[in-house]
Amino acid sequence: MIRLIWILILWLVWISCDDEIPYELVQPQAGQQKVLVEEISGVRCPNCPDGSRLLEALNADFDSSLIVVTYHAGSFSIPYPESKYDFKTDQSVALMEMLGRPLGYPAAAIQRKPVPGENTFQRYSNTWTKVISEVLSSDPKVDLELEVVTAENEVVVRVSALFLESLTQPVFLTMYLTENGLIDPQADTRAGDEFVPDFVHNHVLRAILTPLTGQLWGNGFEALDLKRDSLLFSFDNFPGVADPSKSDVVAFLHTKEGVLQVEKAKAFPR
Repeated sequence: MIRLIWILILWLVWISCDDEIPYELVQPQAGQQKVLVEEISGVRCPNCPDGSRLLEALNADFDSSLIVVTYHAGSFSIPYPESKYDFKTDQSVALMEMLGRPLGYPAAAIQRKPVPGENTFQRYSNTWTKVISEVLSSDPKVDLELEVVTAENEVVVRVSALFLESLTQPVFLTMYLTENGLIDPQADTRAGDEFVPDFVHNHVLRAILTPLTGQLWGNGFEALDLKRDSLLFSFDNFPGVADPSKSDVVAFLHTKEGVLQVEKAKAFPR
């Protein structure tokens, strides 16, 4: 009887080992696709505030998916005698030259998508909604995460990217330092005077932390490749930043065809 029981147990173990447990590989879920808007402006540009107000409205309409960077360059960017700040820098002028000089304002580059048939990225405001909708209609190709650790004036930016699709062309990383809440004069078509003396300037480009054309991250990636990188900088090197606690780091991955994904994080996280 005992022998029979042992044979039965061994048989049960054998058939249980023969059963395969079904399983499926779980594809990582992409996060929200976000849209980089590089808005050109100038304190003497009376039409530019209308562009900024439109971008705020579009950001609300598109579930806060826009990350705006406002850079001052061109003939409208000369400060007033009453200005405390000069938002135009050599870097912002170089950025304008790379993205194209606009023929009118408001203008902005959307996700670094070239304007068809033209040698520029600059788009007029009446086209912004359509281009943003097109970008958001596609799933992200990269899941991008940004972490900022700050001690006194030293900042470490950690970037992590999970590639959700294979890419066969070079991928670049670009990082910006922007600042919010800067009170300074600004021309505005809605103002009766020459300028608004206490205009609030937000997401103003203060520094490009990588090379202008971006830092080469790789010549291609396979689906599910994970890459991490970090960048160290000090606010001591950017005395033009009025209040580091109101600054952000913007990071985006891009190819020659446009921006893959963009993220933003506070440079002074609390």
